[in-house]
Amino acid sequence: MEESNQEGYQTLGWIINKSEYGLYLVIADETIQKEIVEIYQKGKIGIYDYKQHQETYSFHNLKEWILSLPEIHTFFIVNFQFSIRSEQDLKRLNFSRDMIANLQKNLIFFTTPSEDDKLIVSAYDFYSFIKIRITFHDYKIEGINKKSELLSEKEAIQQQQVMEEQVLDKNRSKSIQEEKWCSEETREKLQATYDLIKQAKEAEDKKEYSESIRLLLESKEIREKLLGSEHLEMEIIYEKLGHLYEKQRLYKESENFYKKALKIHQKIWGENHLDTASSYNNLAEIYIKEGEYKKAEELYLKSLSIRESILGENHPDTASSYNTLAVIYKKEGEYKKAEELYLKSLNIRKSVLGENHPNTAASYNNLAILYKNEGEYKKAEELYLKSLNINEKVLGENHPDTANSYNNLAEIYIKEGKYKKAEEFYLKSLNINEKVLGENHPDTANSYNNLAEIYIKEGKYKKAEEFYLKSLNISERVLGEEHPDTAVIYNNLALVYADEGEYKKAEKFYLKSLNIIEKVLGENHPNTAASYNNLALVYKNEGEYKKAKELYLKSLNIRKRVLGENHPDTANSYNNLAEIYIKEGEYKKAEELYLKSLSISERVLGEEHPDTVASYNNLALLYTDEGEYKTALTYYFKAYKILTLKIGLSHQDTQRIYENMKSAYTKWKPEKNFERWIEEKMQDTN
Repeated sequence: MEESNQEGYQTLGWIINKSEYGLYLVIADETIQKEIVEIYQKGKIGIYDYKQHQETYSFHNLKEWILSLPEIHTFFIVNFQFSIRSEQDLKRLNFSRDMIANLQKNLIFFTTPSEDDKLIVSAYDFYSFIKIRITFHDYKIEGINKKSELLSEKEAIQQQQVMEEQVLDKNRSKSIQEEKWCSEETREKLQATYDLIKQAKEAEDKKEYSESIRLLLESKEIREKLLGSEHLEMEIIYEKLGHLYEKQRLYKESENFYKKALKIHQKIWGENHLDTASSYNNLAEIYIKEGEYKKAEELYLKSLSIRESILGENHPDTASSYNTLAVIYKKEGEYKKAEELYLKSLNIRKSVLGENHPNTAASYNNLAILYKNEGEYKKAEELYLKSLNINEKVLGENHPDTANSYNNLAEIYIKEGKYKKAEEFYLKSLNINEKVLGENHPDTANSYNNLAEIYIKEGKYKKAEEFYLKSLNISERVLGEEHPDTAVIYNNLALVYADEGEYKKAEKFYLKSLNIIEKVLGENHPNTAASYNNLALVYKNEGEYKKAKELYLKSLNIRKRVLGENHPDTANSYNNLAEIYIKEGEYKKAEELYLKSLSISERVLGEEHPDTVASYNNLALLYTDEGEYKTALTYYFKAYKILTLKIGLSHQDTQRIYENMKSAYTKWKPEKNFERWIEEKMQDTN
């Protein structure tokens, strides 16, 4: 925003514009309020100082300006004059920015001149003024749905009474005066907490998370003494602490503070409020990271219900709720449910925000990930390209989101066996990350990691090791040795060493990875199950079948307990255990587990999914070993036909199946021509 000649407007605009939460201010004259409402209903946001632009104002210019802004879905419209009487008043106003940042999202506030400037220049009471003193009878605006956009008069009065009772509660804060605003002493103490919050934010920006947490805890202690632990102003501290602990992967601590914020929102605003919905979302994200998918699903459903009730089904924030709920269903292996919600989210965003919007690009991307997981690589590629085109057009070629699109497309090309093309796109992604984020950024580390994966596929193990070590160096330095992302790189390095037959090295890095994940995520987390699985693979390759079986069983038990019997990861565990039984000569046990794995894959993923194809192949190999060639050929052919359609005859996986099938057929009917048999089979099934 350009500098304003009106110092007050300029300051207030700066406060909100600089907030990390993306709350934007519109200062508007009443003559243009209806026009701004129209834009708001399309989910747009902005900062517009009418006093500054009154000489050149036109609705077209305003609309054009707002439509050019990034999407944040918040309007804050103020229509009052106020005076700044002193530098101290200005400072107090500045200190209110953290509270302002937590104002209810997606609400339009039209205010009139305040009868008392104290309500504006006081940090504490400015917040109260915005949150409480604005009641429905203060303004009547045509075109605004009362249920969707504003508190009813009754609700506003009730909330005002609740807050006034809190202000007057002497046990909660003896320093708050009965005149409904803070004493000078209390304001000074509160002002000190804003200084601490500001310092905490600066420390966070420097990635000094421990220092940031220390400063916020200090601010928390002061505020709790002044206001009590359940005062509305405590929410911002609790949410910031929850956020920081989440960044540190200290999920239990994060969960604790997010619960405190939720409790305040429920008490002050009730269940059916957008702030309460946001709190549910925050908690749900923690439960996802803790592997508690059912708990996360429950909270996301609550949040969605609130947003549907207040904002309606066709609002961008409701679309976001559909999207997050879809993530849960995807993690639970419920791909059809996930697809339905991703499509809902996409359709809303296309309708409200337009085809060429970053959020629409994100929806295409999410759908593409789902199709990739389902083995629908062509569908996924098509949507990834749509997402990339939007990001390039709107954000530019050198934007991190564009880099992410290149990265995702590369993953598809890997699945399709197009390694050179995948390498090209990974390099594009890396170049952007190095240029925009720098060489020492986690996303740059991730690019090195992805390139290493290509080199593994191409059998270039030394080159893969080199890039994994580059990635590890960044991650250890920036995130720390005990960060889950660092654990992932340890795991990938172990994979390289395992492929090279250096099993002792592989075991060492798998154990390092497992120790971090157990410590950070706990023993009953899906990621811990994956680590047990990876370590078991090393023991299997070393011939230590007893050790391998023990870890595979641990992995299976976690997956059954956390993810359920009908999850693709559970199917994977059955498959891995079956391989151990084969090594031990227990073919019937192996067959039983392979069939369990196949049943889950067919039911959840479908017959044409790569995991299902792998199950067909595994069963075929088992029956071949048992001399049941006819049965083996049935499963080989199922796998072969799917692969010819999905990835083509020339792909190495298709060729491998072909050779195995040919070998089994020759043992079954050596006198018959295999090529003719396969040709006839293909014709019969077409």
